[in-house]
Amino acid sequence: MATSTRTPLSSKENLLKHGMRRFYATGYNGTSLDAVLVSAQLPKGSFYHHFSSKEAFAMAVLGEYHKGSAQRLQRWATNLDIPAPERLRGYMEEMAFGLERGGNRQGCLVGKFSLEMAPTSEKFSTLLSTMLSSWRASVQNILQEGQAAGTIRNDLPAVALATLVLSSIQGAVVLCLAHKNSLPMHETCATVYRLILPPAVTSGE
Repeated sequence: MATSTRTPLSSKENLLKHGMRRFYATGYNGTSLDAVLVSAQLPKGSFYHHFSSKEAFAMAVLGEYHKGSAQRLQRWATNLDIPAPERLRGYMEEMAFGLERGGNRQGCLVGKFSLEMAPTSEKFSTLLSTMLSSWRASVQNILQEGQAAGTIRNDLPAVALATLVLSSIQGAVVLCLAHKNSLPMHETCATVYRLILPPAVTSGE
């Protein structure tokens, strides 16, 4: 019989994993360190060995989330065998399927923290703004490649189109969570795809 060779999570990795689950479920203010420690089955001393405060812990969790999100987008961005519009559509469809796998109960953690913490915390606002700007820049790069190839409309700046894409994704996530249905993301994906195509291509369909 084959045996598992998966390396056990370190205490820090375990804390980040369970912290992400708790922040998804109850947000920053609704999550206590005790709840995270019970979920991770770790003592309080283990937490303070790695993190100085709940705030520092939440920022580390956001960092892990952002890293995973950036890697997912990068896989699509670097697949140059696929035209730019299809790369963006594929990326958004993957997000829709991710929402479905989570029962349409787990949206974007960066968006969740932006609503809850950015208005009242300068530290969180700065971190979240940096993450969202990085996300938009990655989308913008794909759009610029498409504009150079003639597959993305060039009558609007790539940065404006990237803002449209990012805003549409965040809005669709909110609707998916509210309706417990991924249809808004699929509809948004189809609409954004049509909006970023060159006008001649869209009108000729």
